[in-house]
Amino acid sequence: MPSKIVDRYKRILNGEQKRFSPYEFEDVQYRKQKVQLVVRYAIENVKRWTPDQARRELSLQDVKELKLHLVREFIEPPIEAKAEDVYYFVEFAYPYLPRLSEEQRVLWVYQEVLSGIRRHFPPAYFQSIKGEERAKICIDYMCKHLLKLADLRQLPSIFSKTERAYTLLKTYKLKILVDTLYFSPFDMVTEMYPELSDPSYWEEL
Repeated sequence: MPSKIVDRYKRILNGEQKRFSPYEFEDVQYRKQKVQLVVRYAIENVKRWTPDQARRELSLQDVKELKLHLVREFIEPPIEAKAEDVYYFVEFAYPYLPRLSEEQRVLWVYQEVLSGIRRHFPPAYFQSIKGEERAKICIDYMCKHLLKLADLRQLPSIFSKTERAYTLLKTYKLKILVDTLYFSPFDMVTEMYPELSDPSYWEEL
């Protein structure tokens, strides 16, 4: 029974056993429920936190002290999670907790890259269709909030000179988009904003 996992977890916390049996999580049917029960017990009965409080305050040190590293392999981190992030343990245990929207998650990552909290975007962050959507969110943010463009039709005048475009993208930490996703700054702009592909926007700039 999945509920018995808590008794075994208590024994681990008390030092009566070192780890779960290698067969504990073998049954895929009950694996998620068992891991959720362990994390919930740690949060509610050991730390005495609410789920919201746990999402804010749970640290990597807490994970070690609560022996939650023993179930970490069964909790897949979201792509935007940094190595030291553990908030997703709580989100796994409490699926009903409100989540950030995709746009909010992308902007959180981008702002951390801009501020230097992150040295770079997560691996494979801009791959696939989802990656293209993330790229568009970042470029939209750069245009509206960093370059403060009143009209996107100003973009061709900024990106028409390749060297200038690369310098700008490097300044705002988005050169990776042209390095990995698009052939050139022109290709990036016209792919993201098809309305700007009219040659008249790019003539004699």
